[in-house]
Amino acid sequence: MQNVKIKICGITSVYDARMVCSFPIHAIGLNFVKRSKRRINLRTAKEILDKLPPLIEPVLIFEDEKLSEVIYTSTTLGISTLQLHGAETVSYCHDLKRFNKYLKIIKALPTREASATQLNAYKKVCDCFLLDSFDRKNQMGATGKPSDWNIAQEIVSKTRLPVILAGGLNPYNVNSAVKRVKPFGIDINSGVESRIGKKDKSMIERLFTELNQ
Repeated sequence: MQNVKIKICGITSVYDARMVCSFPIHAIGLNFVKRSKRRINLRTAKEILDKLPPLIEPVLIFEDEKLSEVIYTSTTLGISTLQLHGAETVSYCHDLKRFNKYLKIIKALPTREASATQLNAYKKVCDCFLLDSFDRKNQMGATGKPSDWNIAQEIVSKTRLPVILAGGLNPYNVNSAVKRVKPFGIDINSGVESRIGKKDKSMIERLFTELNQ
């Protein structure tokens, strides 16, 4: 397998969590974005976390959420890795770190607007970055539309900061994307679903077959 971290995002059930964790992935994403169709509640999150293998990292996903809500959710669940998918500022990220210096923050950015300079502006308060695509309604994440690999490749080549590639990745393009962009990790959501919020085992099997080539 190519040396890349793999995160499966948008997990909505214990069944799917256990299924995806039967593959050699590194992390799963639990969605708390209010407008997302994959949003889960605290009860479901706790049920998933109770069944999660110890070496799989859970990531809590938020979008322009109140600091108090982010802090409450992460503290209640005992999870320290957050993915911020909105227009959160450097100051916002700094405030999170000030509350808990052990928090790990993944800042998602729209690939078409991102640059190495922008990543550098966040580097003191963020631990990792995720480049994602927009759809025509300006919704970022799980759109099924690929990111601009040319921009992503340029950013990765210009920075030593860890960059996760997201946006329209699926079993049919993931190998090409990884070889071209050379990201630290990949984030896959709708590309391995049979329907919104339901992960498909056969598609994940195909994903790993492609990554192993």
